[in-house]
Amino acid sequence: MILDLPLQLAEQSPYYKHLGITIAEAMEGYARLRLDFKDCLTHPYGYLHGGAIASLADSAGINAVLTILKDEQKALTLEMKINYLLPVKDTVIFAEARIIHKGKKIAVVDVDVKNNDGQLVSKAIVTCAIL
Repeated sequence: MILDLPLQLAEQSPYYKHLGITIAEAMEGYARLRLDFKDCLTHPYGYLHGGAIASLADSAGINAVLTILKDEQKALTLEMKINYLLPVKDTVIFAEARIIHKGKKIAVVDVDVKNNDGQLVSKAIVTCAIL
């Protein structure tokens, strides 16, 4: 698979555009995505909504898997577990995803979401189906 496919898919994703997710880096088995803080993505206390953080983590996991697939293959999230460790306000966050297991039909990805200061904001495990 061409390693720039995740970048091409992201450019076409209406959901990524809606949230403001961009891909900072993608290489074999790894992806790093960015989400800028926006008021429209906050909950009533003014912190970044957990759903936006989860979307970033999920997207990073999928993009890491896309970097190792054959041209005709696809990946879809089967399950995700996320722990929120720090609230996010007025800062960019990045999700770094690394594949920790790849089988014929399943891939498991470890995702760290960090703020602009490098502090761990959340930790996720994303399990993907390979189709």
